[in-house]
Amino acid sequence: MYLAEIRAENFRIYGPSTKNKDEIDRSLHLSLGKGLSVMIGENDSGKTAIIDAIRLCLLTTANDYSRITLDDFYCSKEGRASSFAITCKFHDLDSQEQAAFLELITVVPGEAPALYVTLKAQILDPLKSSRVSTVTRTGPDGDGPALEGIARDYLRTTYLKPLRDAEGELRPGRGSRLSQILLSYPQMRNEEKDDFDPEKDTAKTLVGLLKRTEHHISQNSTISTAREDINTNYLQKFGIGTEELLSAITVAGDSTLIRALERLELNFAQIAGNEEFTKRGLGYSNALFMAAELLLLSNSPGPLLLIEEPEAHLHPQLQSRVMELLTDRASHKEHPVQVVLTTHSPNIAASLPVENLTLVARGKTYSLKESETKLDSADYAFLHRFLDVTKSNLFFARSVAIVEGDAEAILLPALANAVGHSFSKAGVSIVNVGHVGLFRYARIFQRQDGDVMPIKVACIRDRDIAPPGTPDDMLKKKIPIESSMTSEAILERVQKLEEINGGSVLTFVSDHWTLEYDLAAASWKLAALMHKSIQAAKVSEYKWPDAERLTEIEAKAATEVQNWKDAGRSLVDVAIEIYRPLEKGNASKPVAAQFAARLVPAAELMISDLPVYLREAFTYVCGPMS
Repeated sequence: MYLAEIRAENFRIYGPSTKNKDEIDRSLHLSLGKGLSVMIGENDSGKTAIIDAIRLCLLTTANDYSRITLDDFYCSKEGRASSFAITCKFHDLDSQEQAAFLELITVVPGEAPALYVTLKAQILDPLKSSRVSTVTRTGPDGDGPALEGIARDYLRTTYLKPLRDAEGELRPGRGSRLSQILLSYPQMRNEEKDDFDPEKDTAKTLVGLLKRTEHHISQNSTISTAREDINTNYLQKFGIGTEELLSAITVAGDSTLIRALERLELNFAQIAGNEEFTKRGLGYSNALFMAAELLLLSNSPGPLLLIEEPEAHLHPQLQSRVMELLTDRASHKEHPVQVVLTTHSPNIAASLPVENLTLVARGKTYSLKESETKLDSADYAFLHRFLDVTKSNLFFARSVAIVEGDAEAILLPALANAVGHSFSKAGVSIVNVGHVGLFRYARIFQRQDGDVMPIKVACIRDRDIAPPGTPDDMLKKKIPIESSMTSEAILERVQKLEEINGGSVLTFVSDHWTLEYDLAAASWKLAALMHKSIQAAKVSEYKWPDAERLTEIEAKAATEVQNWKDAGRSLVDVAIEIYRPLEKGNASKPVAAQFAARLVPAAELMISDLPVYLREAFTYVCGPMS
């Protein structure tokens, strides 16, 4: 049995479902797989609401107290909803599970039996957040028998909250999490028997050992002396008449299994041969806590693990190890554990197959399974190999700019910021795919059903058509020259580069040749900036220039550009001259971009100085300028 669907209406960010075709469905309707399901996306997109919806509906093994308040009810311009409903649907019930939920399951002719659990909450008094009534029932519409008793306990989930106090959870005490975990361990059932034999002074079970300990404590000579001292010299003097007051010093609490377990704590073992104990870091404490919870899940009849931000306190390598363990437990043949987690970690997103991910954005969920996206099987295989930590940043962005090289990744954010389009403020992630598979990354955001994701994706590409007057020695075999092409052929080339367009994905093709040439040809300000940068990069091929040498190079380049301008040369001719060292391989494009990004803030650029395609791309991903 596994949780196959979660639906929610009017719960937090998720609003009402549609009543007719003209309305937008704002409710949550999410399908989950048997193994590992990962929710990714920016903050406040609805990930935590999904986890909380499941645990409110099913409750948790830790018996967490979760009070429903007015804040849990969907709020819109029309006001706050007066009720909400959350439904969890379970599939693949085996014969034992069907027997356990015999009166609660739903059987539809031609379909396998399913179990629906629905939590309904109603505001009783809008002025008092505590006045909320709740009821949990079964059936597709929540109108079946109530979920109670053993059935309720059977469905409880294990929940690991974000920024959890792992050390506190594993400390001893009344109702400790460790005692709950150990009490559910199957072999622990044999420990409830009191097998203490006072005559032989033997015991093996936990309860027997506790009884034996209490017996020896009570017989301890110091304890006996202190007890007699209290009774004889103090307590008996409070007696009135024939009343006799006597005390007993015993171990606190009753001698039951749960009390024995509540006195235990889980910690890291001491190093062999060293009795001293050193406190471990938060990361390893969290790993220890997760190990304990997985012990409980491995013995649970319907194991479901909810984790928010498993990366909390863990360094990247340990994040990978944790995900390897969770993936292994989720795919275990004998005792699989269904895992539903949320994350903000690019390391975790990059370590998992894309099809295990669900992108959550603006209160909507987008499964990245093969049946849901425009990606094909070859795309998934490609992304599994090449979607690394840096590129997986695209899953957490408000907008995405996909570029073809390091130079674009370095220089475009600086240019955008200089003209009033801040990538960081607009939540734009820039993803460098290195001339390979740009369309594969873009198709992550395109849906089979035609739905448009609320994440704008700009694919920024070079046209790779050399301008008229380009010397033959600068023309590579695959680069055509504009003067040799018809307008129809140029349009066809651009349209081919734009074939990926669709949904929220738009392609922005350079106005002429490449980023560096188009920048130099866009305005005299940029021509000077690019000439300085490329000349500095050219010198850096042999020795990295110091500050004094760099100042000389930039001054000379600025003078050359001014002389070209004064001589009446066109920007097209000047741009070709500026771009030559890059095209001939005499300078590095990324190094030139690094020098250019350093010069951009002082260049006093205007939006009109930029090439048209960059103006349009920046406006698309960042929004119109204020």
